[in-house]
Amino acid sequence: MNKVTNLCLALFISFPILGSTNLMLVGDISKDELFSTHRKFHQNYLDAEPLSSDEKLDLDGISLKVLFGTWCHDSQREIPKLLRLLEDINIKPELISLIGLNYQKNEPENRGVILKIKKTPTIIFYRYKEEIGRIEESPKLNFEQVGMSPVTLLEENILFILKS
Repeated sequence: MNKVTNLCLALFISFPILGSTNLMLVGDISKDELFSTHRKFHQNYLDAEPLSSDEKLDLDGISLKVLFGTWCHDSQREIPKLLRLLEDINIKPELISLIGLNYQKNEPENRGVILKIKKTPTIIFYRYKEEIGRIEESPKLNFEQVGMSPVTLLEENILFILKS
């Protein structure tokens, strides 16, 4: 009887962990994996405003590394918007590396340390493998002061970097 009780207790304790859709994802992550395991990311992606600019951009040689924590509220807010905007800009998914970080802002391949990640999310833009810009955490401007929505401000940051 004691073994049955212990087994039931172990299952009861582990069920919220095993049944959770908010497990911390660390290392390389696909968009599908992120959305299937983290409903908030998927819902925020569906709710994100489309790109407002129809400006043509030179995307030759562009790639991105997106380092974030599935546990981080800034990541939960910004990464879905980013993915929607990048899709609207027509940056191919294979050029976007999604990298999940742990609470120490690192992962098994040590890219958090190598890339000097201090805040999540950090979005690094490359042109022909050379870094051309970063967006860290979230926009720093007061949205009401500049008359822009958070999505527009993120969009402006992305467009500014891609034009450089």
